[in-house]
Amino acid sequence: MSNQAVATPSLANLRATSILDHEDANIQDLAMRLQGQEPEHRRLLQSAHRYLVDFVKPIYTVDELQPASQTLRRRRGSCSQRMACLEAVSRSCGIPTRSRVLQVSGRFWYPRFRVFRPFIPKRILLLWPQFFVLDRWIDFDELYAPAQELADRAQRSFSNDGESIFDAVDHTPVDFMAKTCRAECARPNFDLSRFVLSDEGFFDTRDEVFERFGSFHTTLRGRIFEAIYGGRASFSASCS
Repeated sequence: MSNQAVATPSLANLRATSILDHEDANIQDLAMRLQGQEPEHRRLLQSAHRYLVDFVKPIYTVDELQPASQTLRRRRGSCSQRMACLEAVSRSCGIPTRSRVLQVSGRFWYPRFRVFRPFIPKRILLLWPQFFVLDRWIDFDELYAPAQELADRAQRSFSNDGESIFDAVDHTPVDFMAKTCRAECARPNFDLSRFVLSDEGFFDTRDEVFERFGSFHTTLRGRIFEAIYGGRASFSASCS
C-alpha cells in the first residue's frame, strides 16, 4: 500500500498477480499488437480501452476476484472486471498501475438497481485505476482528457442509470474527486464526490485491496446479487 499521491512506481506496480495475470498468452498477444500500433503510452492505453469496450461485452457480476485473462477469454465482464483487464494489458506493456480505493455510498447504484435497493450495502468499495504515464500518475477518468475538458464538451453528466463507467470515460467526466468542482464549482452537475464516504488511499495491486477489505462477492448480499443478476447481459454493466 502507498498513501503518497505522487509516489514513484515500484516493481509491485508492474508484477503479475492472481487478478492482474498479465503473463497469460492472450493478454501478452494483445499487448504486443497494441504496442506495435501505438508506441506512445497514453495513446496505447486509449487504444486498449477502446478495444476492451468493443471486445468485452458488459454484464452484471460482482466477482471482482476473477483473473483478467478469464474476462478477456470469456469476452464478458463488469466494468470493474474490464478495468482489471486494462490494468493487466498496461502492466504487460510496461506501464505501471495501482488502485485508488474509495468507499462509495450504495446510493450511487440506486438508479441502476431500483428493485434490488434493499440488498445494496450502505458503502461499496470502488477501485479506481491509476496509470504511470509521462512521469506522473493519471486517473482512469482522465485517460482521454482532463476532467474539466471533458465537462466542457460533455452533453450530459454521468448518472449511472444507463451507460457504464468503463464506457463513459472517453467522453464524460466520471468525477469522484471533485475535479470539475473547482473554480467556485462552476460545473456542479458533473461532481460525484457527494457519493464518496472515505478515501482509503493507494494500493499497488487490486489483490491487495481485497485482501485488506474483503470482496462483496463473498458476502450474503453479494451471493444474492450474483444469483439474480450474475452473468445477465446488459448494454451497460454495474461497476462493483
